[in-house]
Amino acid sequence: MKTRLSKWISGMMAVSLIWTGVSWTTTSVSAASTRFSDVVAGHWAEKHINKLALQGILKGGTDGKFNPNNSVSRQEAVIIALRFMGIDTEASPTDVIVIPSVLVIKNDYKHYLNLALKKKLLVVDEEVALANKETGKQWGSSPATREWMTRLLVRAIGKDADAKQSASQATSFSDDSQIDAKLRGYVNVAISSGLMKGVTDKKFEPQSVVTRATASTLFSRAEVNLPVAYSGQVSGVLLAITADKLTLLHSDGVMKDYTFTPTSSIYRFDSEKVSSLANLRLFGEVNLINKSDGSILYVEQTSDTPKVKTYEGTLTLVSESKNRLTVLIDDEYKTFTYDPAHLPSITDTNGQTITLANLPVNVDVKLTVDTVRADGKIVAVSVKQSVINKTGSGAVAAWDTATRSLQVKDSVTGKTDSFIVAANATIKQNGANLALDQLKVGDTISYEVKTGSVSSIVITKTEKPSVTGLFMSISKTEKTILYKQDNKPKVAYFLDNTKVSITGLPDATFDDLYKDDAVTLSLDENENVTLITVTARSVQMLNGAIVAGYVAGTKTLSLIDATGKARNLFLGSNVRYDLNGAKLTPEAALPLITATGKKLNVGYSGENAFVISIVSKYSGTVTENNVTTKTLKLALDATNTIPITYNNPSVEIYGQTGKTYSDILVGNVVTVILSANQDQAASILVQKNAQFEVASVDTATNKLRAKRADGVFEEWTIAPSISLQNENGSTITLNALSAGIIINVTFQGNSPTKVKAVSTTFGKVSSVNTASASLDIVTSSGAVETKAVGATPLVVRDGTVLGSLSSVKSDDRVEIRNDENDRVVITIIPALSKIFWRYDNSAQLLYVKIETLGETNNYYSLSSNVYIHKGTTAINLTNLQNDDAITLYVLRGKVVEIAK
Repeated sequence: MKTRLSKWISGMMAVSLIWTGVSWTTTSVSAASTRFSDVVAGHWAEKHINKLALQGILKGGTDGKFNPNNSVSRQEAVIIALRFMGIDTEASPTDVIVIPSVLVIKNDYKHYLNLALKKKLLVVDEEVALANKETGKQWGSSPATREWMTRLLVRAIGKDADAKQSASQATSFSDDSQIDAKLRGYVNVAISSGLMKGVTDKKFEPQSVVTRATASTLFSRAEVNLPVAYSGQVSGVLLAITADKLTLLHSDGVMKDYTFTPTSSIYRFDSEKVSSLANLRLFGEVNLINKSDGSILYVEQTSDTPKVKTYEGTLTLVSESKNRLTVLIDDEYKTFTYDPAHLPSITDTNGQTITLANLPVNVDVKLTVDTVRADGKIVAVSVKQSVINKTGSGAVAAWDTATRSLQVKDSVTGKTDSFIVAANATIKQNGANLALDQLKVGDTISYEVKTGSVSSIVITKTEKPSVTGLFMSISKTEKTILYKQDNKPKVAYFLDNTKVSITGLPDATFDDLYKDDAVTLSLDENENVTLITVTARSVQMLNGAIVAGYVAGTKTLSLIDATGKARNLFLGSNVRYDLNGAKLTPEAALPLITATGKKLNVGYSGENAFVISIVSKYSGTVTENNVTTKTLKLALDATNTIPITYNNPSVEIYGQTGKTYSDILVGNVVTVILSANQDQAASILVQKNAQFEVASVDTATNKLRAKRADGVFEEWTIAPSISLQNENGSTITLNALSAGIIINVTFQGNSPTKVKAVSTTFGKVSSVNTASASLDIVTSSGAVETKAVGATPLVVRDGTVLGSLSSVKSDDRVEIRNDENDRVVITIIPALSKIFWRYDNSAQLLYVKIETLGETNNYYSLSSNVYIHKGTTAINLTNLQNDDAITLYVLRGKVVEIAK
């Protein structure tokens, strides 16, 4: 294996090394060259373009472009192949060069061609024959074809003999006869080796030219066949990953840390797409390209196969002075050592991190030991029991009294956690002790976990069963529902907020219930009905149905549906009519819906209509936007898609101006307002979410003022059409919001349609549980809350996204909330060390002493619920004295915690 050394060519040589008119400089292998302005994120060859540019094989230009679609000439392909092999530095301009005149090539490329001929990458007779066939063309500047490039590539990886052996075999492509017979063997080898693929499943297209993007892909894939140590490239086993670095164990036994930067590129062997830290697998192999300071430019996981062995037994001794653990395995004591410079990761069964000093003995463990070093070292320890202590609440999802296995669906996160209930655990309700079998699935409980086992359970709400039957009638004045069960009439009471659910009929009410509907009645703890679910009737939708006629005597509406099929539906007394969501009386609706040619959305079951909407707008997800035919396709639901034509509609996207129909993207959720004659889109309103902090609420004028993350203030009048919700999605009133609350606002175009409060959790991290994707947070009350954050939370510090959950550390102050798109955001709040001066109660400002002449800000606003403490004891502002050393934690411009 030959080590490739970077060699930069100056003067006229650098000027002449041109790929399609772009000159190259010594900066073209920088991190910035992996972010070419003309290679968009997600480009099919992005991975290979990045890698080969950093390896110096196929570079970018000084203008920041890669020109991925430009063709590669033969003379350029020669240099790419030599760089790929790591031998381009052997090409000397002083060598005696004898090249047939028919092989016309630039002077600056001749010594490279000379080397390629010496190394048998090219054969003189073959290229002369090709040049003689292409009269009027220059051999060197002509584009490399796919079949010609295939031969060059196969020879570069040393498989020329294999190609000659398979020369007589036909390929599987339908255009096999178009492949040069002398090159067919090379195509066979390239296909079987995974170096190349057909342009389609059936065609190879041998005469198609090779673009720079394709060349990058071909030589990148070929690297597995020809190991070359490119400058700055290393490989090893991945031992540890954090948000800012990874640790590799190299084949020589050396362990080294490499740091991530905002421009680091992460990939995997089994995908062409950009990957993430979360997708890197510990103990697998990686290739890495780095700068001289160890900062990562490119990293690719090349194998998931762990280069480790595991041992299971009982830990009997921890010898920190000797860097050694002793484990009892099958009645034999065995010792294992670890590297003190790179301590093993230690976790319990819940993923909670444990320090070496706190590693308990006489517990069952699994040791992970590397197989790279001759004296394999411990790289990870897994304690096979929980050491977690926490409290929580939620609904019982599963409960086995025999094994004491409990599953609880957390009341905040919705995540289901599994626990073992201790044999001596107490179960109580209203202060009374209960037996194990008195705990039921569906019960709402609070619980406490000690050392991984549930030690106590308090039932706070008992789930009552639902009942089923046939709906008979309802009395709104008496608040009673009459239903039939086993052919016997029964009565149940309902609440003011009882809801009705009918599949296919949104916002159903009591008026939408029909006699003999099969229903399920959900009950609360007092056996009041909270939900009526119709189970045997399902409402289907006809979208964009055209009125063909109406017979008043039989109350029959004739329609032509979107497929051209005629339908006749009966209009009963409880049909619901609406125009743009506004309910209409039957008297007001009939003249509007019975006019021939009118377009309607109709919900029906059997031959009965249940809801009729006059079509003036559609809401759905864009599946296609054909700007040539000016047609928008909308998926209204899982089964209904409609086309809508447009000419020049107005387009509204919140926070953006000057947008047109060409800015409507597939996947956008939109509301399309139709023209007066319902034949095309008049305006398109794109749905978008944004997050704000409430600045003020004026309930007298129904005004809500809020500040966006970029500091922009907006004010809205909260009309009845704007939905106000708490974090659980329940309806609230405006006075439930107050200054400082975070809200997610859903916009339809520029108009808000929904305001939803966002719950936030602030506190100190007590442990990071990467395995269960959760954090244990100590709140100001001293309680420990376990917050599930999911596999890919956004971890942010000072406005910079750090990476995975492992970048959060114990004792960090964090705020956990969902962003406007319901992704979990963990904001790490830096600690500010200050010297207290005074507190201005009238201005509500805390002043600190200036420590440097350049410091200008010496005062801070306090959050209304600021947590002030000394150790674990809560104190008041009056307990702070001049010259006290304090630590401040500032969130969104306000101090949320002061530690004395």
